[in-house]
Amino acid sequence: MKLKLLSGVVLLSALALSACGDQSNGKIILRMAQASASDGAIGISMDEFARQVNEKTAGRISVHTFHNGQLGSERENIESVQMGDLDMAVVNQSVLVNFEPSIAVFDLPYTFTSAEHADKVFLGEIGKEFLQKLDKVRLRGFAVWESGFRNLTNSKRPVEKVEDVAGLRIRVMENKIHQDLWAALGADPVPMSWSDAYTGLQQGALDGQENPATVIDKNNVVEVNKNMALTEHCYSTVFILFSPKVWNRLSKEDQDILNECMAKASVDERTLSRKMDKEAITTLESKGMKVTYPDKSGFIEKSAKVRAHYGASFKEVADRIAALAQ
Repeated sequence: MKLKLLSGVVLLSALALSACGDQSNGKIILRMAQASASDGAIGISMDEFARQVNEKTAGRISVHTFHNGQLGSERENIESVQMGDLDMAVVNQSVLVNFEPSIAVFDLPYTFTSAEHADKVFLGEIGKEFLQKLDKVRLRGFAVWESGFRNLTNSKRPVEKVEDVAGLRIRVMENKIHQDLWAALGADPVPMSWSDAYTGLQQGALDGQENPATVIDKNNVVEVNKNMALTEHCYSTVFILFSPKVWNRLSKEDQDILNECMAKASVDERTLSRKMDKEAITTLESKGMKVTYPDKSGFIEKSAKVRAHYGASFKEVADRIAALAQ
């Protein structure tokens, strides 16, 4: 599962060779990077988007996809897109919040009640507004895809209720809301990049982690954690970012083709993500993972202060999100 990042020298060389929106012989090459596995819903959908673009343009536009952090961490990819050194990046909302703080509203625990609720938000006006907000930080918001509801795994014990979380050392994203959430639930949160987490779990420095079921399966977490609780405490997305420098050099015709292909990919990715998420739970059980369905009421109650504290900064948007759950 350990993600392999290119060394600094190789990374710089790769970006230098990939002068973005590279055009030669009338053809356009676009590079699209993510930090996660190629065989998850996001990776598969990136490759399908690339295939669709190639087909629609008869090979005139080629999208080259890079997975597993081949072109750097999510933060590095965002910065490369800002500078125009990378054409497209697929990054988790919880990392993007470091560039556009208002995105933190989506990290509030137990904000989304269902996948359908999330669709109303991210495929509707709120989603469009947040994509447009990225303009001010030198990013073009292209789309929002699904990573899924996050669940807890650990090596110590089955989690049937919130009290079972007490004392567990949990790897969390480098995001203050997530850190405070797990502290409020009684765990000992350890902020750490995903690429370093597996080693910590192997060596016993960490007891557990939290991620969508597909991520847990595709990254072989079952080898180090045998207990998974379907806490569904946060709904996680990835934002598709396009370099404004590169986008503005494209013709209106090419922009329209890319928009058309991305619109289809955004719907198909969600369908695939939900299918794979269900399959992942069954697969994990077959590999020896004990799956529990804890009472969420205790989790919701203990996370209320975190929700209220951070939600106060985004009350107007948080209220609009809540209204769409009706």
